[in-house]
Amino acid sequence: MTPFDEVLKAAAVGIVQALTEFLPVSSSGHMVIAKILLGIEEEHISIEVVTHFATALAVLIYLRHRVVEILGAVGTRLAARGGDMTEHQRRDSKLFLLVILGSIPAAIVGLSARDYIGRFFEDMTTTSIMLIVTGVFVLVSGRLTRPGASLGVVRALVVGIGQAFAIVPGISRSGMTVGTGLLAGLGRREAFEFSLLLSLPAIIGASIIEIVSGRVGGEPVVLLAAAIPAFGGGYLAISLLFRAIVRNKFHVFAYYLIPLGVALLIFA
Repeated sequence: MTPFDEVLKAAAVGIVQALTEFLPVSSSGHMVIAKILLGIEEEHISIEVVTHFATALAVLIYLRHRVVEILGAVGTRLAARGGDMTEHQRRDSKLFLLVILGSIPAAIVGLSARDYIGRFFEDMTTTSIMLIVTGVFVLVSGRLTRPGASLGVVRALVVGIGQAFAIVPGISRSGMTVGTGLLAGLGRREAFEFSLLLSLPAIIGASIIEIVSGRVGGEPVVLLAAAIPAFGGGYLAISLLFRAIVRNKFHVFAYYLIPLGVALLIFA
């Protein structure tokens, strides 16, 4: 394979990773498919880590104002110990703690079952079934939206548990977090924002684990070819997800996931 072919392959993986990371269609499931169809081997890990960092950057850019507000509220709480905080700052500092709390289930599952779950990334049958499961969940949660509840400890943990299931390829992280939030009674915008905020520890943490494991390397040009479209595609996917959620169209992604899962199951 020529260097140019490697660059094209990396760019394709970056686009697939970015678009499916935030849309509720399972990036891990699509990466399994891409790995098989494109014949990606060892360098797949390096490309995936780079694209994860690029999509995390897309989240930070998209939520830059909220991230600054939340971190500012945390700083104010640490400096003033809550005495001089506005009500808005109190909510934002609480949200920071809820993001940490909601990240714990995925961290526990990821660290304890990482090697076992890794076997599923070679199994097209399991991935196909999980895509169908995700599609059904997205359809149900999108149709049964009952907003009105506020985000608290219990709901943050419930959404975090939903994110933990997304470690299995074919289960969408955004599909589980947004869908669980909607079923728990969160408003559409709140479910969307909390899902994005939860993605940051999950994406960055998983990438750091791969880096520490020493499995990351590769040609800079190839990795850059994956990172650039991953950032742009990630930002676009976040915008599309937001529009779908606020317009009460979250469930429409099921009409893609379920047929895809069935087709892949037949193929597998």
